[in-house]
Amino acid sequence: MIGTEIFSPGAQELIYGREMMSSLKENAPHSTILCGNLDGQPIPGFEAYKIFTINGKKILVTALIDPDLEKKAIHGLQCKEPEPALAEILKIPHDLAIAILHFSDAKGRQLVRSVAGLDVAILATQRGTMAESEHINGCWLVKNNNHGKTVGYLDWSFATNAPATNKLINVRKEDYAADPKILKLVDEYESWLRQHYIDVEKNKEGTGTELPIQIAYVGDQACGTCHPRIVASWQTTRHARAYASLQKKCKDFCPDCLPCHVTGSEEHGKDGFRSPVITPNLFNIQCEECHGPAKDHLKNPDLPYGLKIESQSCTICHTTNTDPEFSFDDDINLITH
Repeated sequence: MIGTEIFSPGAQELIYGREMMSSLKENAPHSTILCGNLDGQPIPGFEAYKIFTINGKKILVTALIDPDLEKKAIHGLQCKEPEPALAEILKIPHDLAIAILHFSDAKGRQLVRSVAGLDVAILATQRGTMAESEHINGCWLVKNNNHGKTVGYLDWSFATNAPATNKLINVRKEDYAADPKILKLVDEYESWLRQHYIDVEKNKEGTGTELPIQIAYVGDQACGTCHPRIVASWQTTRHARAYASLQKKCKDFCPDCLPCHVTGSEEHGKDGFRSPVITPNLFNIQCEECHGPAKDHLKNPDLPYGLKIESQSCTICHTTNTDPEFSFDDDINLITH
């Protein structure tokens, strides 16, 4: 619909499997679908790279996915190691090489340092923007995925082998009216997505293989046994209604939203919430999200317990995008007990 010449699926797309990936080409016959390190049986319509010839210059474009993100890429899709795959692609004659990197920012920089020959790398997975491009190992790093609020624009100068223009264009609803056809697609997609995850969770429940699980988070009911006043105070806060806010928007199974509406999410490097089916006792932002898992504390209340609440405890979710008016010094008073 928008005439995109290249589409680079990341882990959040690969999660839907080979069948859906195969159908992408049918829906985008004039686009090239790129994945330079997809392993195993080829998917029709997928290419490892694309060469554009513009004014006599050959522009090589590829895309790579971090194999560590493969835990999300179910249904038999796999990725091979990106370094040798990229090195092989860069042997193809070209005047400019661009790579879209579905990595964490740190791993993206590590890849650029380890493989020479890239001119431009787009950090495509982590949300946020970069005020200025970084120049690493002869490669310019750019990043513009700010929750869909910005679009990156880059002109390349072959005379200087550097960006001549590199800027972010703000996409504000005040300036650009929503397209009804796109809104309809988004609504249909979100309805389908929710049902998809509900079906996944039902399948887990049916097998019983994930239960019981042993985790160090006990849930607010256990906390209330000894701290009823504090739990009662917590119940008056928005934290206690965090999961209900997702339910109202029909996003209560959405993996992008859940980590900031539950306690101890694995996505935040914690060993608490697993899924709506397996750990419903960890819905909402409970005591242990801020104070840490309480299993050992419950066994022996005399042991030291309780993490220090600092700004970074909150800003993992209260970001400039999700909560631009958040102030740790002011808002911490809303949950003091």
